[in-house]
Amino acid sequence: MNKVELIGYLGKDPVIYDYGNGTALAILRLATDRFYQGREGKTVKETQWHTARLWGKQQIDKIRNYLIKGSHILVGGHLEYRTFQGRDGQTRSMTMIRVNYLVDLDR
Repeated sequence: MNKVELIGYLGKDPVIYDYGNGTALAILRLATDRFYQGREGKTVKETQWHTARLWGKQQIDKIRNYLIKGSHILVGGHLEYRTFQGRDGQTRSMTMIRVNYLVDLDR
């Protein structure tokens, strides 16, 4: 099963691409935090950054005017792995979340 749910904060405003044929794509940068006890017994905060992709003009139109940097959101979907050529010619890989649903936790 390939399923993921994350709750976190947007690290920047969503980047939205409108393709003009009724299709749109939003790229979200999501920060999640994990807390654990360090060696000296102090609480340590570890932040992870995630890239999420949301397709669908109807869904994107709903978030276009509401989500901004710092918005508290829940995203659910599945992981996608991509391989591509970098500008330097090296092969790179990237893990992204393909969003099936998004909840604005600030509203």
